[in-house]
Amino acid sequence: MALAYLCKQWERTQTQTSDEKVSVTAFVVDHKAREESTREANMVAGWLDDMGLQTQILPLTWPSHHISAFETHARRLRFQALGQACRAHSIETLLMGHHQDDNVETTLWRLCTGARGAGLAGIPAVTRIPECHGLFGVAESGSSITLLKPGISDYRIKTTNSNELRLTELSSNTTQHQQTKYKIATGGISIARPLLAFPKQNLLATCKANNIPYVEDPTNFDPTLTPRNAIRSLLAEKKLPRALREESILSLMRKSNMLLRSVTQSSNEILDRCELLSFAPDTGSMIARFPSPPPPLSNKPNSAEEKKNDIPSLTLRRITELISPFPENHFPLRSFEAFTSRVFPPSSSGFQGGEGSIAKQQSFTLGGVMFQPLRCDLSSASTSTKTTPDITKEDGGYGNTYLLTRQPYMRNRLPILPITVPIDSSSTSSEHSTTKSQETTNMSSSSLSSSSSEWHLWDNRYWFRVMGTSISPSSGAAPEPTSLSLIVRPLQKSDLKNIRTAASKAEMRALMDRLGRDAPGLVRFTVPLLVLVGDGGKEVPLALPTMETWLPGAEDMLQSMSCHIRWEWMYKMIDQEPLERMGWLKN
Repeated sequence: MALAYLCKQWERTQTQTSDEKVSVTAFVVDHKAREESTREANMVAGWLDDMGLQTQILPLTWPSHHISAFETHARRLRFQALGQACRAHSIETLLMGHHQDDNVETTLWRLCTGARGAGLAGIPAVTRIPECHGLFGVAESGSSITLLKPGISDYRIKTTNSNELRLTELSSNTTQHQQTKYKIATGGISIARPLLAFPKQNLLATCKANNIPYVEDPTNFDPTLTPRNAIRSLLAEKKLPRALREESILSLMRKSNMLLRSVTQSSNEILDRCELLSFAPDTGSMIARFPSPPPPLSNKPNSAEEKKNDIPSLTLRRITELISPFPENHFPLRSFEAFTSRVFPPSSSGFQGGEGSIAKQQSFTLGGVMFQPLRCDLSSASTSTKTTPDITKEDGGYGNTYLLTRQPYMRNRLPILPITVPIDSSSTSSEHSTTKSQETTNMSSSSLSSSSSEWHLWDNRYWFRVMGTSISPSSGAAPEPTSLSLIVRPLQKSDLKNIRTAASKAEMRALMDRLGRDAPGLVRFTVPLLVLVGDGGKEVPLALPTMETWLPGAEDMLQSMSCHIRWEWMYKMIDQEPLERMGWLKN
């Protein structure tokens, strides 16, 4: 209620003193977990109405089966309800009333569970909304930006007879000069916590001084109910040792935040020495050259040895998250520690000479990403301005360069996304709207209609939506369907065999050349495939949507069904700073 009162004062002040108006909406969550929950929600909503705030009650819908982890499930339902309400009201920032006491309790609990690093830095003041992964317009999505592939050297990867991957830099007269554009997801709901610096007693005093009613949940004060309640009770009664009391925990949080900033700055220095030769969101791959040995750091942490390990670990995590199928910060830094010496080998490791160095460069999987070493056959007249070491015969021709791709899928655990696409009969034309050579499959927002599917997240990497339209049936064509059942799944070896039987030699050669150029080796079996599911579950591959490539015969088959489809895709939200520091993206 203190936050609501302060927001109303802010809204009123902005209206009187600024041309930039502010509108505040209050959400009251009715958890439906207790009999009196709805009555209390209505009471609080009434108080907010009296305050002059726009107010909406959000009742939660619980599953019919028994819930074992009640608090975890309640948190997920609560944030999803809040996120969807913000999206419906075009609200970009959700303010929450966490205060300093909450921050201390959270950090102390994390300390008890063995957390370190970011876990001891307290509750973030600004962050993305949690528990809403995959909700378009709520979590890390809703709009997009366009990244232009820079006009730098182009590279090709070929597999040698010894199953090594060889990287070749193409000459400028063999590369296409058409600039590739990539749509990257942005947007989503942000959470801001403006009251973290204020103790709870200050907020209660604000309510009392301004006659603002409030209620306190009695279950929050039962120390036997949850570990959090027990910590709250111990803090209130001053029963903890001085090192675990409020002032000590606040000091720990400040030092942890300072250390995080220092580690991030040092990580930036390493990124500045790395070189991103290629970044391809359409195939979810990139080629990176790492410094060896790692550069000396100008900003060395004055902490324990484990913090020094955090610097290369954080750097690796930031790089892998560009193409990993897992959410941000999914893997703890300690899971990267064993691999840092493989990517950033120290000078004492002998990396810079001898046959032993070649043996050390083996493929490995880390953070959801597969690292494959590349033998390099690059031009000596490189366009790069990076200061990474030159590639020489002494280092075995590798130059500490890797192809990074999504890790191979586990057997029988392929990500499969079903999409039902309604067919828009209102756009029926007398003939096929465009020829294959003119077809633009990637839709612009203005070309969408109500018949397009919702946005769906596939493999935590790509957002898709598909639009279906009907076309005037040709003689003998089947009547137009009312909808199409599609799925998105990875391309598989069996798909290529089936396509080969239906395609001409020229069509198959063109497809394999495209895959060999842009998705070599195992990369092709991580790219998404758009599939039509027919009667009896029969699957017909249609296209490689992120590569903007129809498969042979797919368009003709759809035309025989008196319909056509278009798709739109965008890559997941990513942190652009590593792209800038590694030289691929100009800031």
